[in-house]
Amino acid sequence: MNHQVPVPTLPVAPTGQGLDPVARLTLAWFLGVLALITTAAMAPLWLTGADADTFNAVVPLLSWAPAVATLAAHLFARRRTSFVRWVAIRPFASWRVAKTCALMLGVFLVIPATTTGLGVATGIVAWQPSSDAWSLVPLILPFALLGLLTVVGEEIGWRGALQTTLAPWGVVRASAIITVLWMLWHLPLTLGYASTGDLAVRDVIATSIDLLIIGFVLSAARIMSSSMWPAAWAHALMNSTLLFAESNLTTPARELANGPFWAMQALTWAVVALAAAATMTLATKVKRDQ
Repeated sequence: MNHQVPVPTLPVAPTGQGLDPVARLTLAWFLGVLALITTAAMAPLWLTGADADTFNAVVPLLSWAPAVATLAAHLFARRRTSFVRWVAIRPFASWRVAKTCALMLGVFLVIPATTTGLGVATGIVAWQPSSDAWSLVPLILPFALLGLLTVVGEEIGWRGALQTTLAPWGVVRASAIITVLWMLWHLPLTLGYASTGDLAVRDVIATSIDLLIIGFVLSAARIMSSSMWPAAWAHALMNSTLLFAESNLTTPARELANGPFWAMQALTWAVVALAAAATMTLATKVKRDQ
């Protein structure tokens, strides 16, 4: 039996239109509650000089802070739309969702393959597979699926609620603001790892720029599908495929001198920026055709 299920879309508004009072109040509540939760979770770790293992233990819980902040914003701003529709939990299964998930799988397989190939071809890094690299390959997608348990909490807030709330500002502007806020939210954690010696300062800078670019791909997935699930899937794939390639196929980043390190980062940013531009172009076309 073939039947059509209405797919919720992002609000349509003239470019440059401001947010209505409810949207502004919602944004304020979301950011305020998220800042409170993040501070409550991170401040004790910073003040007590916690080690990297302690930060690791907090990450899964902190990943759900955006979802909690979203629920609080929905309640305190007294939004009239349903929570499920606002955060785009539905549609969960549709042709558009499946197609976007497949596209994101392709994107996050091509990105590490391209950056690894170019890095080795240019001599920036050496082809240096780890002893267990090939045994880990079949686990890349299962690890991504497992990663959904945490990234869904992030995407309910960032690409779910905020992408809907900021939609009147337009596809690119809304996505840029969300991406910047998302990156800033990660800073207490990445700086925390730096304080333990687990990350170098250059890693914190590089990771922040990574997030600023990749965030556009995640927003594009949300807009193309009208669902937060492809954005969550893309986020999980990012954590799985990019980490595998960087850690198991070439010279580890921690072993690179500053010159090769930044050259490899620049190459990666260029490849990811192309992916971001392509997916945002598709998202803008989908939004225009709705």
